Amino acid sequence: MKRVASTKLSEEERTEQTSQVWLQNAKFQEVLGADSSHKSLFLLLSQPDGSQGILLANKSPFSEDKSDIEKLLETAKLQEISRNDIFGSYNIEVDGKLNLLKSQLIYPVNDRLIAKYRQEEKFVIRETPELYETVTKPYIEKFQLNLNWVYNCLEKRSEVDKIVYEDPDKNNGFLLLQDIKWDGKTIENLYVLAIIHRHGLKSVRDLTGDDLEMLYNIRDKSLTAINEKYGLQKDQIKCYFHYQPSFYHLHVHFINLKYDAPASTTMSAILLDDVINNLELSSDHYKKSTLTFTRKNGDKLMEMFREATASK
Repeated sequence: MKRVASTKLSEEERTEQTSQVWLQNAKFQEVLGADSSHKSLFLLLSQPDGSQGILLANKSPFSEDKSDIEKLLETAKLQEISRNDIFGSYNIEVDGKLNLLKSQLIYPVNDRLIAKYRQEEKFVIRETPELYETVTKPYIEKFQLNLNWVYNCLEKRSEVDKIVYEDPDKNNGFLLLQDIKWDGKTIENLYVLAIIHRHGLKSVRDLTGDDLEMLYNIRDKSLTAINEKYGLQKDQIKCYFHYQPSFYHLHVHFINLKYDAPASTTMSAILLDDVINNLELSSDHYKKSTLTFTRKNGDKLMEMFREATASK
C-alpha cells in the first residue's frame, strides 16, 4: 500500500499563510514611531473592513558566521558617496537574505495597543506605595492588556518551538522561551523571557521575601539553560524586570549583555539581582518603596497620575 503524503498544514504554516494574506490586503495608515538607534519602524495598517493592525519592523543584526560574511563580501555592490585619500564612504547593496527585516504583525488591534506603540514625549512618574494602591492598581484592573497569549505559552498551546527550558513546579517554576523580538539564532542579540507558572503576581510590587526561592530558581536555572544551549556565560547575561511591565503576569527578561535592547536601562528596568538583594535586606521592600518610571504623554496611566496628583 502506497503512503500518501499529508497535505495538512501545521498550525504555524496556517498562521503564516493567514498573516501573509492579511498583510497583502492591508493599507498603510500611519507611522506610529521609529527608533533610529535600534533601526525600528512601527506602522499602523488597516483593512477594507475597518480593522487595524500594527507592523513592527526591525533591521536584523549582522551575522558573525564565517559563511555569511564570505557571502556578504561576494555579493556586495559598492555605491560611492565620497572619498578622501584612503577614506571612502559607500552605500553597500548585499544579498537580500543577508539584509532581512525581523518583524512582528499584530492584528486586530484596539486603541490601547495602538497607543502603546505610538511615539510620544515621555514624563517621569514617582509612584509611592499609596499611589500604587490608589492609581496603578485600579489602572491594572481596568486597562491591562489581554493575557491569553501568556496562558497559551504556559499551557503549550502556542510557541512550543520557542521553549528553551521549563521548570514545571506550579509555585516556583517557570517557562523560559525565546522572545518574539529575537530570531532564535543571532547570539549577539539573544533575548529570552522567563514567565512564571504561578498566577497572581503581576510585577515587582507584588514580590516579598517569601518569593526569594522562586527568584533564585529563575535566575540560576535560566542562566544555566542559556549557557548550555547558547554558550553564553552567566556574566555575559543581563537579567531584569520591567517596571511598569508591558503585561501584568510576572516575567523576567534575559538578554545578551552586548545587546542594547529597548527599555533595558534606567527608568524602565530593575535588575533581577537588585530585586533579590533588596528582598534579602527587607522582605517588604517593594511594598514600601517609591518606584520611578516613565510614561508617554497620552498614556492612560499618565493621565490617571496627573488627575490624582493635581491637587497636591
